[in-house]
Amino acid sequence: MASFRREILQQIERIDTGRIFTFRDLSFPNDKLANVAVLLSEQSKKGVLVRVEKGAYFRPRKSTLGLGALPVYQDEQFRYITQKLDGYITGAYIYNKMGLTEQVATTITIATPKPVRHFRFKNLDVESVKAYTSAYQDETNIPYLRLLDAIKDIKHIPGSTQQDIYERIKNQYFKDFSMQELIKVVSLTKDYPPRVRKIVADMLGEIGQQDLQREISSTILPTTRFNLTYKSNSC
Repeated sequence: MASFRREILQQIERIDTGRIFTFRDLSFPNDKLANVAVLLSEQSKKGVLVRVEKGAYFRPRKSTLGLGALPVYQDEQFRYITQKLDGYITGAYIYNKMGLTEQVATTITIATPKPVRHFRFKNLDVESVKAYTSAYQDETNIPYLRLLDAIKDIKHIPGSTQQDIYERIKNQYFKDFSMQELIKVVSLTKDYPPRVRKIVADMLGEIGQQDLQREISSTILPTTRFNLTYKSNSC
């Protein structure tokens, strides 16, 4: 038992300080789960670990100013939440970072295949929405998915009009994309609702990518109508 305890403690010491971990990050036989739970609880009571929520802990960083243990960084909270929900951060928080709105989000939005009810994690209010594709599992796709999410939410981004969002995304992103990036965007767009495909098709047409515009437009039923106001002929 002493050697098992020592092995678990050594595994914990190899985890970076400030990184949230769970039982899944430790290697041990399934029948030792209860022993590990007791050990983690014991280390938490000693101050070696800080408990975040049931089954989740981190080794705290120590302040160089003598302020004691430092709280877990926000970026690490984001990493843990997105991993826990199997998704990626999107919504108003990201739209602010993208320059699409000046309003600061009070809620963190996670796109995930299996949305859950709104909850609070430490000092964060967290909501989840439907992810339209599993392509976010390749992290290189996430910036493009966030653009498509913003297009999906074009009517609801605070402090901005539909035309504002349309023009900013077209001019600040689409115009600067390489052909390879535009092809990727088109591929990802096909998993989104028709209104997103319609808006992307219009942007592609305006930047002179008629072939890609036709490719997206062909996925939309000709009888589909859209209540959009980003330009006069978009309805």
